[in-house]
Amino acid sequence: MAVMILTVGITRGFQREVRAKVTGAAAHLQITAIGQTDPKETIRIPINQSFYPSLDTVPGVAHIQVYATRPGIIETETDIEGVVLKGIGADYDTGFLRAHLLNGDLPAIGDTTRPIDLLLSKHHADRLRIGTDDTITTYLVRGRDDIRPRKFRVCGVYQTGLEQIDHNLVFVDIDHLQRFAQWGLKAEIAVGELDGGFITLEGRAFGGDRIYTYEWLGTNLEGPGPHRVHLYERHVANFPHGPMGRAPKDTVFTLVVHDADRTLPDTAAVRIIPDPVMHQVTSLGTELVVHGIRVERSGSGGSYDKYCGGFEVLLDRFEDVMAMDDLVYTKYLPPNLRSLSVRDRFPEIFAWLELLDKNVIVIIVLMVIVAIINMTSALLIIILERTSMIGTLKALGAANRTVRRVFLIDAAYILGTGILLGDLLGLFLAFLQQRFGLVKLPVETYYVDTVVIDIDPMAVLVLNLGTLIICVLALLIPSMLVTRIAPAKAIRFA
Repeated sequence: MAVMILTVGITRGFQREVRAKVTGAAAHLQITAIGQTDPKETIRIPINQSFYPSLDTVPGVAHIQVYATRPGIIETETDIEGVVLKGIGADYDTGFLRAHLLNGDLPAIGDTTRPIDLLLSKHHADRLRIGTDDTITTYLVRGRDDIRPRKFRVCGVYQTGLEQIDHNLVFVDIDHLQRFAQWGLKAEIAVGELDGGFITLEGRAFGGDRIYTYEWLGTNLEGPGPHRVHLYERHVANFPHGPMGRAPKDTVFTLVVHDADRTLPDTAAVRIIPDPVMHQVTSLGTELVVHGIRVERSGSGGSYDKYCGGFEVLLDRFEDVMAMDDLVYTKYLPPNLRSLSVRDRFPEIFAWLELLDKNVIVIIVLMVIVAIINMTSALLIIILERTSMIGTLKALGAANRTVRRVFLIDAAYILGTGILLGDLLGLFLAFLQQRFGLVKLPVETYYVDTVVIDIDPMAVLVLNLGTLIICVLALLIPSMLVTRIAPAKAIRFA
């Protein structure tokens, strides 16, 4: 019993820990563009979706968060290493990363004082001989020919023990990947110097598919320009027959940039302020003359942050993965998106974990067979030692069934005592391991650094009842020896 309890507990604990690591780093479900084929490079998706962030109100869904991935290359003075940069946003659940953080801190999301943080795995840190606070060059890859360097500071080092995670992922602020991929549009307005009441405006755009349309709101301007615009005329403040020209005042120009790929547009605006405005006395009176301008800029700052590479969905229970995958895909997603479960993304890991269940069955069957053999031997010895008692009972009129029942009850009592002692021993050893972690493991081989035990009371109860029932049923055959003992011979033997 102790062996069976520990076998089931260790297997359950190991499966739970590995599943928790996989789902912690990659979530239970991922929602991505239906055309995405490369898991290392996500395709842009608008963050504004009908299911985000309200999906976490669905029963069974714990959390939903945005993410993006992009292949990259880390370069040091002596080595290079291929990685996958995973961008995380402010809504990212950092509990898993904090639990596996070896040193340093997590990347600062949206913190302008720490804009270049990167969380590195221990595997890469050891191979490249990089430590916390080191500055490294990382090349971000877009397509075959577009490779651009970025400087990052290693803010911390993590280790999960899973090769699929540690050998690939590094974590950064998603803003880096949004801007590098140029998923959104960025509009700007270039303003020239004042030239006799005229200024030059030129629209500029970045990102998207580079097939731009420029819309100057409230004007008849078309295209990017440059456009020469007349803003100020001489203004006579005290001309006796009325004002002449236009009084100098603030002027606002707003540019909206679109592209052919229907990327979310971006808006840029400039407020042109006459500064300085000087009084000039002439024969006609006092004129107001604009000698210079001051420009104030505003706008959305680009639509890059309106896109992500996908959404990760964390569930309350791992057992609901397949059912929730079907529910999310059929009920909540638009036609251009799909959901993918963690089982589909890491089939080899979960096939291996399910294979461990077969090992448990084999061990339990072997232990039950051993118990049956031991109890059969014990029952036969008891019957042989009580031969005279069997003869006496039969001579007094006891039926074979009654005598067999006596020995089966005695065997069940012995079984029950052994099962109870096995329970106590197994649970005690499991408690010691849970409390003190006495048995250590190499994390590189077993994915965990200690033997993890998960004791399920229901599993222990099923083991107890199953072992008791199977062993008692198996003892029916050796108990038939009672029927072959003749009363006369048994009494004479005594």
